[in-house]
Amino acid sequence: MTAPVTVAVKSGDLRLACDISTALRARPRVCLLQPEQEARAEALLVLATELDEEALALMRGACGEHGRPRIVLVAQYMGRAQLVRAVRHGLVNVLPRRTGLDHVVLALLRTREGRMRLSDSALVDGLDLRQRAQAIDGVAPYRAP
Repeated sequence: MTAPVTVAVKSGDLRLACDISTALRARPRVCLLQPEQEARAEALLVLATELDEEALALMRGACGEHGRPRIVLVAQYMGRAQLVRAVRHGLVNVLPRRTGLDHVVLALLRTREGRMRLSDSALVDGLDLRQRAQAIDGVAPYRAP
């Protein structure tokens, strides 16, 4: 059995971060770090409604003893340009907000593989939901570059 993956959780929504952190603490294959220990994190779990400047800032600010942690993003909306920027900060996986905790844990464990695992469904869902939301709000739909 491998050692638990060390994880730090960041979010602009403190309640969501607290709820997910509490659930992750109960998982034997995850070692959740306290904020003052986050420099030791192998993986960073970023929780956001949208991949926006705030979420990118959470990613950008993460740097540890061994360089940049590998980032798993759980978000509802994302644009391709922001996705490219996030990859530069260490993003290795994107999961939609409706993803269950088991899949989040699996994504965190897979960060050790070091390769990109961006699910097509997460990307399509994220872009599609953004387009629908913008259409409902009367804003021109997002068009990927």
